[in-house]
Amino acid sequence: MAYPKVKIFNSTNYIASGTVEYMSALCSNDHYNVTPNTQWKAKSRGVCLLTKITATLKTPNGDIVATPYESSGTSYSDFSIIAGTGNTFRVTRNVS
Repeated sequence: MAYPKVKIFNSTNYIASGTVEYMSALCSNDHYNVTPNTQWKAKSRGVCLLTKITATLKTPNGDIVATPYESSGTSYSDFSIIAGTGNTFRVTRNVS
């Protein structure tokens, strides 16, 4: 049984890049780039639990590192990069 492929929606006005980290050494981490208001989707995932998603945003004032999403190991697959107050950003799980 495979978990759903990871999707990351970039709701900011900046290009974002980062890494999706998985729990097992048998699972390769995914590196992604996503443009503003678009979604990146992993090519595969298998039975790999996700532990962390990082994001760095390319802003006119330089690169800003977002607060990452972190877990002890989750099968969740739907995430967004969102803007906070000021010049802060974070990766969050989408809850439907």
